[in-house]
Amino acid sequence: MRGIFMRALLALAAFGMITTPATAQNDPTALQARGLAVRAQQQTVTLAREASMQGASLTRWRTCRAKLRLALVSTCKIAFPGDSKTFGAGAGTGTKFTANAFGFSRPSRLAVLLGQSGLPTRTNSWFGTGGMASIADVLAYDPRRSGFSGWSGGVVSLGGPSLATGNTNPGTFQPSVAVDRASIFYVQRPGEGIFTVTKGSETFTINAQSATNAIIRSEITFATKDASPISITRTSGGYVEIAGMIAWDSAVPGIEISNFAVYGVVSGYQADATAAWTPLNALAAYAPDLTIINLWTNNLNTGVPLATSVADLQAIITKAKVTGDCILEWPSIGGTSPSYGADATRAQWKSALVTLASSNGCAFQDDEALLGGRVGAVSNGLTADGVHETGPGYDIEAQTLQRYTAQ
Repeated sequence: MRGIFMRALLALAAFGMITTPATAQNDPTALQARGLAVRAQQQTVTLAREASMQGASLTRWRTCRAKLRLALVSTCKIAFPGDSKTFGAGAGTGTKFTANAFGFSRPSRLAVLLGQSGLPTRTNSWFGTGGMASIADVLAYDPRRSGFSGWSGGVVSLGGPSLATGNTNPGTFQPSVAVDRASIFYVQRPGEGIFTVTKGSETFTINAQSATNAIIRSEITFATKDASPISITRTSGGYVEIAGMIAWDSAVPGIEISNFAVYGVVSGYQADATAAWTPLNALAAYAPDLTIINLWTNNLNTGVPLATSVADLQAIITKAKVTGDCILEWPSIGGTSPSYGADATRAQWKSALVTLASSNGCAFQDDEALLGGRVGAVSNGLTADGVHETGPGYDIEAQTLQRYTAQ
């Protein structure tokens, strides 16, 4: 008992809470206790920084995952509305660090980590142009897409401008696994065209023309399960505007990971509800079980008022919580203050984001703390340009998301 008491006193001494006599300071037992105490303190600090997750229990999300494990549902859906930092800019190459960046983005890394923890995911998907300036940039970002010759940006929806065409050149997606199901997200309204969806020898025809404006998720079942390319081809009528595609193996229940991020946008872009297919209404139509939101980087850099920014996020949260839960991410940053917000300004905005999370029952993740703040993000090579994370930076952020969503 005396030994236990002495170890407790020595541990307190290691934290500077009491003073030990000189003889105790040189005692091997004291040194060991001090070492254990210091390591415990370091571990506490590390866990606090790495976990960086506060707030809600995400009951709806965990309920969906429980149903998925029990085969009561076939999928749970995670949506990522965001800007270039969710898009994955910084993890690729080229002038905007976006070429081949899709697989290194935070959503993609989360999918990999969830899979490694025994939770199958559905990642054979794409949405919109992502704010890229040309079709060539779109295809470079995610080389699983090809073709789309003469296509351009259409109305804004999931993932930014939809991929639109008035010609008959196909746009093709190459699944990475054998699939027998596909969802095609398209704009429905008067004057739209007719298009086909083809995989191997199977072709399905979809008419996007209707008196009712909507964003439609059309479900297709293929008789053959294989990894053949899936092509979309306009055949007649007006323009065809495709917002996205998801392909999967119906025999494997899994978590659907959907990256709706758009390069260079402010929060108002993702909060746009002016039409049935614009991002906020399209998010509601998608009906996610969990929505992970990382915005405000461009708000801070372009003078969008904090009150406006809060209202934008509140609109997104309100829509997302109709069907699921939310995680709000405070974006990381590198460089020197006042780039992308002076430190005092960023502290004020982060406090507002924490309040938003708390008042809405959302979880909160501090990506800036995870990467070690401005200095740590740069010194550890976790930022490509002072703004966007490198692949390892996104992976660190995804690790915390994985630990929280997989609990």
